[in-house]
Amino acid sequence: MFLDPDKLNEYTPAEVLEAAARGHLGVDHRFLHAFLDRPAEALPALLAFAERDRSADPVDLAPELIDIFRFWKTPDAIPFFIRYIREDPLHLPDELTEALVEIGQPALEPLLALYQELDESETSEIAFILVHLPTRDERILKLLIDRLEYDLSDSAFLLGAYGDPAAKSALEAALAGVAGSDTRLTRDVLAEIAELGRQARKTEPPAVEFDIWEAYPEKADVPVELLDPDTRSELLNHPVAQLRAAAAASFFNQEVRTKERKKLLDLAQHDESATVRARSWEALMGETENTEIVEAMLAALRRAEMGIEERGGLLVGLASEADRKEVRDAIFELYQQPPGRAKAMEAMWRSMLPVFRDQFAKHLADADLEVRRAAIWGVGYHGVRSELDRLRKFFDDEELRADALFAYTLALPAELSRGRVKGLLARIEKDARGLSEAEEELVKAALDERLMLAGKEPVFLLQED
Repeated sequence: MFLDPDKLNEYTPAEVLEAAARGHLGVDHRFLHAFLDRPAEALPALLAFAERDRSADPVDLAPELIDIFRFWKTPDAIPFFIRYIREDPLHLPDELTEALVEIGQPALEPLLALYQELDESETSEIAFILVHLPTRDERILKLLIDRLEYDLSDSAFLLGAYGDPAAKSALEAALAGVAGSDTRLTRDVLAEIAELGRQARKTEPPAVEFDIWEAYPEKADVPVELLDPDTRSELLNHPVAQLRAAAAASFFNQEVRTKERKKLLDLAQHDESATVRARSWEALMGETENTEIVEAMLAALRRAEMGIEERGGLLVGLASEADRKEVRDAIFELYQQPPGRAKAMEAMWRSMLPVFRDQFAKHLADADLEVRRAAIWGVGYHGVRSELDRLRKFFDDEELRADALFAYTLALPAELSRGRVKGLLARIEKDARGLSEAEEELVKAALDERLMLAGKEPVFLLQED
């Protein structure tokens, strides 16, 4: 069931949860309001949802449940938190730790019981939470002292954070058994002993309240990429324009079947929403070899009354036709208009025409985020190697790091062959000061893209296949 995201108050909290878990609803401020505006009705629904086996859900809503329960600081959520910890006690999100710490005293007994239930090798995160609860309990001190035999370094750190001077003799005794060659461990433990009792331990949660609204966008599209093609195709007919637009966007850079091609063209030409029309033109980017499609796009381009948003989508869709003078002229014309510049630059880099090469570098410091993003991709695809130092600076930009990694991989000067591509991956990892698992996959995709642009077979895609 696809719900109208602007009318979620018309549905029960259970219906909203079910739609989001199926990937039929974006998670944003409107989603949060569906629960936070009616807590008495929403809390039981959330608790019931949390108790069910959701392993088959396309969308894992556990992070959202943690955030909402944390916002409410409700002890009713403790059983859910305990089940979550039990599933993977060594990898807990910070938000869960903070939620339990902020709940405080009611979390003590369930955490102590779980600690005793698990193997000692699985208890480090629980011990960390217990140490930071705004409460004192002799059982916390005892289990920390008992942990010294298992992991002296970690347990000494936790005892230092707990701050009870009664731990001093236990730390000194444990230190006496450390081999003299381990000077670093000795130094660390002595530092924790020196800290014991030096400062009064805080027994109240932090004064800064959790801002749940800051953690989510005001509006988010339906995660249509998680839906099967038939469901996405049906969504093109949805009465809510935002959902039609998201569905159209999901076919961008994808192979389009005949029925979707016809529907996208109909939406592009006739939909009442400019956003839907723009996304539909973009989704037809790979269909310009079809005479009917390209003639319809060129006819639309000649309509002087077309708005900037739709024209931007249309020109991205026509990027492969930029060797036509009227398309190039339209791209340059849109580029001169600040609201349309980002889309114009996207059409430029997607066209791969050398005539656009000089437009990208001068916008790497643009005030508009999307213009900067388009400039980064343009530098990458057009191989503007003079800007590599500036691309590297974006590695520290949370918003643009992924874009910069892909572009940097494309533009980095190197003799590229299937045999040397893994060495280039290692170099990029070093330049980026490490890559997450997702970032490594992104760089591999960029390396494959670079090979294919050079007329060579990809490396990593074939390995996965």
